[in-house]
Amino acid sequence: MTFDPLEPFKDKKLLKELLTELKNYEYKLYGKVPLKFYRGRPNKYDFDLDMGVFHFTEMDFKGLSRIFSAINRKWKTQMTFCIYPKKGKRGLAINIRGSPKASSDLS
Repeated sequence: MTFDPLEPFKDKKLLKELLTELKNYEYKLYGKVPLKFYRGRPNKYDFDLDMGVFHFTEMDFKGLSRIFSAINRKWKTQMTFCIYPKKGKRGLAINIRGSPKASSDLS
């Protein structure tokens, strides 16, 4: 199986590397956040992580952007992220997309 940068989460090594970086990231106000899967497990295009009740700083967004930029350079991928409020629940989730083909449904 060859690596497809438009379907990055099929590669378990890349997925593990990204999840490790995200789980070890120190947010300014909260330190490390115990992220867990939200709305199912990763598919080859995207996945969501539950962040709980959260306040982001500009520094936090820059730090997440650095993580994604470094992994994108290393793996030659196009991963992005989007922070959104969980529907009908308190808190936020982060949607991680590996491709322009990823679903746009955040409901």
